[in-house]
Amino acid sequence: MTPSKTFIMVGLVFISGIFIGSFFHSYFLIYLLLIFSLFLIGILWKKEHVFLSVFLIIVFLFGYLYINFKLDNVLKNEITQYFEKSISLEGRVIRTPKDDLISKKAILEVSLVSGEKANILITTNQSLSFGDKVFVLGEVKEPKSFGNFNYKMYLANQGVSAIMENPEVTVLSENNFFIFEIKKKAEEITLQNLSINKAGILNATILGETDNMSSELKEKLGFTGISHVVAISGTHIVLLCFIMLSFLNCLKIKRRKAIVITFFFLLFYIVLIEFPASAFRAFIMMSFVLLAELLGRETDSFILIILAAILILFFNPLALVYDLGFQLSFLAVLGIIFFNNYFKEKLSFLKNDFLKDLVAVNFSAQVFVLPLLIYTFNYFSFSSLLANILIVPISTILLVFGFLCVAISLILPSFSFLFYAPLSIILGYVLFIVDKFSFMVVEVNYFPAYFLFIVYFLISLLAYKIKKERFEFYI
Repeated sequence: MTPSKTFIMVGLVFISGIFIGSFFHSYFLIYLLLIFSLFLIGILWKKEHVFLSVFLIIVFLFGYLYINFKLDNVLKNEITQYFEKSISLEGRVIRTPKDDLISKKAILEVSLVSGEKANILITTNQSLSFGDKVFVLGEVKEPKSFGNFNYKMYLANQGVSAIMENPEVTVLSENNFFIFEIKKKAEEITLQNLSINKAGILNATILGETDNMSSELKEKLGFTGISHVVAISGTHIVLLCFIMLSFLNCLKIKRRKAIVITFFFLLFYIVLIEFPASAFRAFIMMSFVLLAELLGRETDSFILIILAAILILFFNPLALVYDLGFQLSFLAVLGIIFFNNYFKEKLSFLKNDFLKDLVAVNFSAQVFVLPLLIYTFNYFSFSSLLANILIVPISTILLVFGFLCVAISLILPSFSFLFYAPLSIILGYVLFIVDKFSFMVVEVNYFPAYFLFIVYFLISLLAYKIKKERFEFYI
C-alpha cells in the first residue's frame, strides 16, 4: 500500500472515530474494540497488514476518546456547579459572536476556583472587543435547546459551557489589538458610505462580519442559495492568494519570496476574520500548496482536504457534527473534487467554456451540499442554480473591488466616497437578485436523519464509481 493511500485510510479512520464518539459516550465500545484487536492479531499474526489493522483500530479509539475528552472538558467542568446561581466572575473576551443587529454578545474565558478555565457566553448592551478584561455579575444558566436546534451543542462547539443573560458588566481594561482596530475602522467606513444592507453584504464578504445584516436579508440570502457568496469562504482565500501572487509578480519579486509573503498575508487575513471554518480549511490547503511549490513537490487534492480536516478536528473535534460551516465547506470541496470533471463532460453541449465551468462547479458542489441544507433548513430553493449563475461572476469583481475600496479608504478616508460609488452599483445588483429570487422556495417537512445517511451513502457510491473510472486528482 502506498504512503498516500495509507495516510488517507488513517485520516478517514480518525475522522470516523470522532464521528462515532459524537453520538456514543460509552466506554464499553472501547473494551469491545480492544478485545477485537487482540482477536485480530491472533488471526492475522503472520499476515502482511496485521500491524496496519491494529494501528487503524488504535487511531479509531484515539478519535473516539479525544472527542469524549473534549466534551467532558466543556460540559462537565466546574462551572456546571453554579447553574441557576448568581455569581461574580472575572474574565477576558476571546470572541464576540455576531448574530443580528440587536443583541451584543461576547464569549468570556474565566478562571474558576480550582484554577480550571471555562468559557461563558454573555449577552449585554455594551460593546466589548477581543482582549477586553471584564468583571461580570449575573446568573449562570445551562444552555437549553429549542425546537430541533441543539443550542447546547452549538455552543459547546465554540467551547462555551454556560450562558449569562444581561449580567452587570464592568470593563476593567481594554486591549486594542491592532488587527481588530483595523477591522473596526473598515466597518465604520463602509457604514458611512453605503446603505445598511449594502454595508452588511460588503462587511460580510470582506471582513466576515454579519452584524450589519438584518434577519430578513439573511433569510433571503438563504432562500436564493447564495449565502456562500457573501460569507467568507474558501473562494476568498484562493482569490486572495492568486491576487497577492500576481501583484508581487508585477513588482518583480522573486517567486519564492512572493510565496512566503503571500503565506503571511493570508495568515494575517485569517486572524482578522477570526478563523471561520471554510476559510481556515482553504488556508490550510493553500498553505500546503504553497509549501509544495517551494519544495518542488506535487500536490493531491484529496490528501490536502483530509489533512485540513485532521488539523481542524484536532483543535476542535466537535466541529465535525456540530459546525454547519465546517460541514458545508468540506462537502462542497468534495463535490467539486469528485464531480466537476463529470459534469463538464455532461455539459459539453455548452459552447461557452466560462459558462460551462461555472455551471459544472455549481452542480458538483450542490451534489454533496444540498441534502444537508434540506435536512437542516427544511426547504429547497428552485432559484439557487440560476441565482448562483447570475451572482458568482460578479462576486469575484465584488471581492476584488471591495478589498481595494476598503484598503484605499483606510489610507485616504476623506476620498472614500469616490471609490464606494461604483461599488454601490455592484451591491445594488446583488440585492436586486436576492430580492427577485428569494420567493422560489418549497418547504420540505419530512427529511429524517436516516434518509440523510441513505442519500449520502448513495452519493458516496456514485462518487467512488466516477473517481475510479474517470477522475484524476489535481489542484
